[in-house]
Amino acid sequence: MPLNQQQISNYNSTIDWPCELSNDFKERFLSGAIKKTHISGSEFNLHNQDQYGIYYLLKGSLMMSAPLLTDGFSLSKLYGPTDWMCYAPIMNFKFPSGMAGEFLQNIEYLKIPISHLNYLMSQSDELFKLLFFIKSMRSDTMFEKCLVSLATPSIVKVSYTLLDICRVQNSHYHLFVESPNDATPIKIKITQQQIACLAGLNRSNTSTIINEFAIQGIVEQYRGGLYVNDLKELKSFLNDVNLLESSKLS
Repeated sequence: MPLNQQQISNYNSTIDWPCELSNDFKERFLSGAIKKTHISGSEFNLHNQDQYGIYYLLKGSLMMSAPLLTDGFSLSKLYGPTDWMCYAPIMNFKFPSGMAGEFLQNIEYLKIPISHLNYLMSQSDELFKLLFFIKSMRSDTMFEKCLVSLATPSIVKVSYTLLDICRVQNSHYHLFVESPNDATPIKIKITQQQIACLAGLNRSNTSTIINEFAIQGIVEQYRGGLYVNDLKELKSFLNDVNLLESSKLS
């Protein structure tokens, strides 16, 4: 449902805006926002004009996948609280074949539809500033993921993916930095097939690595997810890719 004035004021002050914007623009931006919820396990597709817009995640996590030009391959990315996502024919924020999504947890988000974005574009240049920073954030994390994915062992890809899932689903934004919390088990809701998609691996290879992690006590499997018991050990697999201290995901 649309936001009331009190909600607009609250979100104005609590949203993690990616750049400096005027208070007037933020209020006009939020005046067109709609708050929505979905339950975990649901799947959806972004492919028509009704779904065009900017999305801001409040709670929960989801996985978005877009097909690449190579048949049978797709690019997947996690989104969690405070993440921005744009899907619209603005500044190349749209894949020709659409995008598929899966809600990994119960989710709440704000959607600013394309009709309101078109209105804002006619009123202020600040929307383009916001879109630029949203696009930069997406490009940075995708580039970082490519650094992990290119010519690296499968165990590194799975380790990186598990750490990223912990970050998104548990609000641990410093997982790539040594912390006393590394000894605290973290529960994540994710299937092995979803881990495989995010890591860019096949299911068989991913299952082999997860099972080996389970034998070593790094993870513990349960139906529909994992307990990550040893974050420090997972981080050790990433030492050679130089992401522990400079990661934009931290």
